[in-house]
Amino acid sequence: MIRILVLVIGVLSAVTALAEEPTLIRFGRGFAAEEQVWLMSARPDLTPNQGKKYRLKQILFQANPERFQAFLAGELDAGTAPGLSVIFVRAQGLDMKIVASVCQEAAGKQWFSTTYMVKADGPIKRIQDLKGGTIGVVGYKTATDLWARAALLKAGLVPDKDTKVFSLGFPAMGDSVRTGKIQAGTFVEPFYSAEVAKGGLRKLFTAREAVGYDHELLDVWFGEKFLKAHPEAVRAFLSDYVAATKYYLAHTEQAKRDLSKAHFVRTPVEIYVKNRDWKRDPGDRVNVESLRKLSSFMLDKLHWLDKPVDVDQMVDLSYLPR
Repeated sequence: MIRILVLVIGVLSAVTALAEEPTLIRFGRGFAAEEQVWLMSARPDLTPNQGKKYRLKQILFQANPERFQAFLAGELDAGTAPGLSVIFVRAQGLDMKIVASVCQEAAGKQWFSTTYMVKADGPIKRIQDLKGGTIGVVGYKTATDLWARAALLKAGLVPDKDTKVFSLGFPAMGDSVRTGKIQAGTFVEPFYSAEVAKGGLRKLFTAREAVGYDHELLDVWFGEKFLKAHPEAVRAFLSDYVAATKYYLAHTEQAKRDLSKAHFVRTPVEIYVKNRDWKRDPGDRVNVESLRKLSSFMLDKLHWLDKPVDVDQMVDLSYLPR
């Protein structure tokens, strides 16, 4: 009888401990431009709620489709993605919402904006000169594809007719432009700085110049079911996320060194700390109007959407600290 009682008490204790364990957030991350996200794992001392009000498991993905597939399979609760990618999946019926910003493509010499480059001594002097040529992007119907098509349309060129749009990886862009396989390529950090250091390339236009306004590059999303089931865990996570963002903005060089030490980036640290960064909002507020404009452009100009997406229903900033 005593043994049975001890066994029952042990089971109840285990169940109680399990019930009291903080909610686990399975978070799908990428490999570029997400410094404040990475800091939450590299520097958990910056996140006082972690381990108490939520647990965080960051999972690396190389591409957005893989992240969304994992979400559909029930393997992710949240993650990062370009705002336009979330627009796509919302149009397809996925139940996720954007809850915070990561970074933006913005005007200003202090900010980096995704840059399209051509051969420095080549014949391409302006976007119109790409007629009959090829521009490289990192995936069809991605942000890099949208920016390329926006620039071509603005220059009076018809994408796929006047200028081919070709998909290839960031690491291959530099050599592809230099060897003439493509006439222009897409460059983000750290590839941009590495290729500029090699020489032989020059800027043709930036993502910000292509669309003509500051806009969301990357955002944080959560599944709607998770938001409803664990609102306090999400609020605690976002409180820490904002704290990590503010630390990163106030101590950028040290934060980058910490991320390099924790192997979140492969770029040599002395190069990495000097790279210009994308614009980040200190409170991680989303530029909702820019998402409305992108959604309209995708629908009306690119015909990537079959029907309008209600961006206001797609974004929920109520979980951010006030």
